Amino acid sequence: MVTRIYLIRHCQSMGNIEHKFQGQYDADISPAGEKQLELLGLRFRNEPIDVIYTSPLKRARMTAQAIAKYHNDIEVIDEPGFIEMNVGELENRSLKELALNYPETAEKWDRYPDLCEFPGGETMAEVYERVNRALDRVIAENPGRTVVITTHGGVLRNLYARIQFGEPAGIRKSEVFGNTGVSTVIAEGDRLYFESTNDLSHLPEDMRRPPTKFSFEAFRGSEPV
Repeated sequence: MVTRIYLIRHCQSMGNIEHKFQGQYDADISPAGEKQLELLGLRFRNEPIDVIYTSPLKRARMTAQAIAKYHNDIEVIDEPGFIEMNVGELENRSLKELALNYPETAEKWDRYPDLCEFPGGETMAEVYERVNRALDRVIAENPGRTVVITTHGGVLRNLYARIQFGEPAGIRKSEVFGNTGVSTVIAEGDRLYFESTNDLSHLPEDMRRPPTKFSFEAFRGSEPV
């Protein structure tokens, strides 16, 4: 029995354009994010969908609602397992500030993200276990159905690490997922694989900018702020 899962990163938020390390901060969406939602909803208007699971954060829930708009009877379920990483003291702070004041964490994020431990928050190992338990639960609850999951960049990198590499260290080789990027995962028996990743074809060319890979490299070694 085949279960089809659409993994979708949320639309652009204000934190994205302000280069904030958002974590679980519940940021508003940007004007460009509103346009992305319109186009994403249109993309899925004729797609058969059985259920939508979403991170409870606004940027993900609004993404789920944009898809549900054209599906009158579809259920949208908050799934805390797909919430963004809890980055503790680093939440909603600028990349420069964090690079200067948390150099060890910044270096791990850039080079060994699977080993990250966020002060006052989760470890990346905990995030990996949390999001993949949620994925397994969704698959078990929806055999043979078509499922949408709207979530976050950090969550998607951990899912990608598991599906492509089978271990947390795979996050070092993970793709970077664009806002409203659509990835299709097939669950068939014990097999789990990507049919496609990071599809942005619903956006016009001028909105298909390469996704931002947050890196602290340029700021490390400067004076603390």
